[in-house]
Amino acid sequence: MRNILFRNPQVFSILSSAAIVILGALFIQDKIEVSKQGDSDLILTPDEIRALPADTLPVVLHRVDYSYTENTLAFAMLKLIMDKSGVKYQLGYSQNVADSSRGSRDIAGSIMPSKSNPDGVNIILSGMGESFPGVRTTTVPVTGGLLGLRVACVNDLYIDRFKNVDHLDDLKYFIAVQGQGWTDAKILAQGGLPTFEVETTLTYNLLNEGRVDYFPRSITSVESECNSGNNQYPSVTVDPYIHIVHPAAWLYTVNSDNHRLFDAVERGFAQALSDGSYAQLLEDQFFTPWLIESLNFPNRRILYVSTPLGDSLVEQVPSQYWLLPWERFENGEIKTGRDLCGYPVLEKLCEDS
Repeated sequence: MRNILFRNPQVFSILSSAAIVILGALFIQDKIEVSKQGDSDLILTPDEIRALPADTLPVVLHRVDYSYTENTLAFAMLKLIMDKSGVKYQLGYSQNVADSSRGSRDIAGSIMPSKSNPDGVNIILSGMGESFPGVRTTTVPVTGGLLGLRVACVNDLYIDRFKNVDHLDDLKYFIAVQGQGWTDAKILAQGGLPTFEVETTLTYNLLNEGRVDYFPRSITSVESECNSGNNQYPSVTVDPYIHIVHPAAWLYTVNSDNHRLFDAVERGFAQALSDGSYAQLLEDQFFTPWLIESLNFPNRRILYVSTPLGDSLVEQVPSQYWLLPWERFENGEIKTGRDLCGYPVLEKLCEDS
């Protein structure tokens, strides 16, 4: 055999290449299996994508930060949805991080790894009102509208600033801060609320220094951002009086031609919604003891911001997918948090009040 190989270097080269391919495939398969078992390596590389069996759907989630984990809502929710979809799949993060615009361009470029989509990323979370040629947005509101249930982060020197604020018009005498170009800023401006847009990194600095009056943040992020025990801004705290509410959601977006993934996400979400696992995940993710105690949810006054942008989002998503009753907000029927205590998920915020 050795003599044959030495006399035929071409045969040797072919056998060597075959051995490398086999070993590489085994390595990739091992890594995929480890990822399935919940290993910290959650990246799905282009080589791993190409090595997947034809009946396995690659689901490569775009990320904008290296700190993303399996417990990050976008990933945890997508895993739940895909588990419920009935398809065989492999889920992982994109190999590299990039801003949302770059992620959308890559997804529009191709379904599989290519020169126009080097990481093979094929799904991204998009904000309401965002659009990009070549992509298609699902109707799945990842937080069911909880993203639009806002709490005002304020400077603790002025914690009673909104004590006598009863109506949206009362807020027009105060200045909100938002990140430059954020959809939230557009919503507030359309609602007639003075809003100062700045570089994202400056928002809490300005609030901490008392140069703006408030920073509306979703209840999905208020603990990590407005609890002074979790951040570097000692004067930032949570306003105890009001909720500023408007339609808002993150929606999964895929390549326009990726019907297989689009259909799987829609089908999996519908199942997770109907069997209660969707609501349970949101409750587990957000409604911590700190949040329940700090919000005093039932006694907060509701200030609803009605805008064309918000109305467009409500129309885009099927009504049964929302956890918040937008029509009742629009009609002025929701006055305080207590009016929401009978709704699924939100009941948790009312337990100790």
